[in-house]
Amino acid sequence: MTWGFSSFETRFRWAAALWAILMTVWCMSPLPWQARAIGGLVWVAITVGVSLRFAWWRPRLPRETPICLVADVDVALLEPLVRNLQAAGYRFQTVGEALEAPVRKAVALTFDGGTRDHFTVLLPFLRRMGVKATCFVSDSGMRDAEHLKPLELQEMARSGLIELGGWADDTAGDDAALRQAVVRGRRWLTGVTGHLPVAFAYAPGPKAEAFAQAAEAAHYRLALTEGTGRPRPFAQAPFAVTRRRLPAGLRPWQAYLLATRGRYRW
Repeated sequence: MTWGFSSFETRFRWAAALWAILMTVWCMSPLPWQARAIGGLVWVAITVGVSLRFAWWRPRLPRETPICLVADVDVALLEPLVRNLQAAGYRFQTVGEALEAPVRKAVALTFDGGTRDHFTVLLPFLRRMGVKATCFVSDSGMRDAEHLKPLELQEMARSGLIELGGWADDTAGDDAALRQAVVRGRRWLTGVTGHLPVAFAYAPGPKAEAFAQAAEAAHYRLALTEGTGRPRPFAQAPFAVTRRRLPAGLRPWQAYLLATRGRYRW
């Protein structure tokens, strides 16, 4: 337990303790037993309703298994999430670090697509917060003004805060063309940054299995996709690592519960 009020979980526990004290005082009051019984039923109903909605009762995700989150660049969502995960003892690693030397209660923030806000917004945010993240990029967007350029990718890689990996969405073509595209993308990223990327990310869908096979054929060490299952150690399914998406518009406490419990409500 983190003492203080910096963590949503700690605040909830303090509120629950105060709620229990108040109801104990109520039940011991000199009021008629009917009034105390009605108050007790209301107390039980509110307690059950709050527990079901906020999902604080759900067991934590395995603390020895890195939690991989995928999000859009939304500082209003990310900053409260990062602060509260840090207050609860979680540590932020890149995907490569989580693969090579995972720490207990590790979190890997990931971002897909390689858009320029990864450089203009995300990198300054990571510097300010002192945390690391992994950005997955593709050579297919290099001619687009909204996507990262080689010089920006190089500065991101030199920052020590961002690890770059390969990315692919649902691309048309047969499996052979898909494998060639994944291999070509890894060579391109290696040439731009001077570092051999270890992780690849792909969108869920009908070609998910083909992407996983292509990542393995391209000699990536890890491949990630989105899912809702409980996270597993990377070694169990290295080319189908589950990432949990943080939807836009989540309140800070919802994002915290989604990260630590896997869901924030029924």
